[in-house]
Amino acid sequence: MLTVQIVNGLMEGMMLFLIASGLTLIFGVSRIINFAHGSLYMLGAFLTYQLVPLFSDGSLLGFAVAVLLGAVLAAAVGALFEMAVLRRIYRAPELMQLIVTIALVLIVRDLVRLVWGPNNVSVSMPDALAGAVQIGDSFFPTFQFAIFGAGLLVVALMIAIIRFTRAGVLLRAATDDRGMVALLGIDQRRIFTATFAAGSFLAGLAGGLASPFGNVNYLLDTEVIVAAFIVVVIGGLGNLYGALAGALAVGVIKSLGVLYFPRLAMVLIFLVMAAVLLVRSMGRRELQR
Repeated sequence: MLTVQIVNGLMEGMMLFLIASGLTLIFGVSRIINFAHGSLYMLGAFLTYQLVPLFSDGSLLGFAVAVLLGAVLAAAVGALFEMAVLRRIYRAPELMQLIVTIALVLIVRDLVRLVWGPNNVSVSMPDALAGAVQIGDSFFPTFQFAIFGAGLLVVALMIAIIRFTRAGVLLRAATDDRGMVALLGIDQRRIFTATFAAGSFLAGLAGGLASPFGNVNYLLDTEVIVAAFIVVVIGGLGNLYGALAGALAVGVIKSLGVLYFPRLAMVLIFLVMAAVLLVRSMGRRELQR
């Protein structure tokens, strides 16, 4: 049972990473804490629900096409958000940025409820992923292994893009010193828009992949954004590798908590986050001395 819970925790952690990676990527470049990130995750889930009947008759390829197309549409919505709204508040106080992103959450939630209604909807799982994988005497859902594999693929692609492409060089430069990037004559607005679109794509991808695993409703944004912020706080805002480590840690801790302390599973995660913040605060004080 312990092994089963650890494996399940790693699977859930990889899904959390898909959500948190886009959030930490956007913060690393724009320095905006985007509370609307959960809305893009929810939008990806609903778009997948809408597109699966058009592209998939139970096949894995059709499901993948629906998920990718839903993620692309979520990226387009995210880019529109950035160009129409967020671009105007980059130099605004943090409180103003927070209010604007929360307003976007409410707007998207009402639009989703208007289009798809207040009731739960479900997405059909591809036939190829509906079974289970036997490891020893334990059985694990095939769908969770597919999500874990998709997460590993995203990690590899993100590392490759950030490390070995010109877009990645510009992204790292904008993260480290935005002023220097501006002095070099590079249009920061394009970098910000592209980064927000990439982060929104990751959120929509996570929502689409997770849609067959549970009910999809208009309150899904709030459910995931809390977990995503816990991950990025533990891993460090703007730190991609920290987001991966934090997501896997949160997933495993939550699964073990469900096994040993079922009533305190979520409390354990918040305790870990509080401990990380306390240790960092103490470290900063030591450095100041």
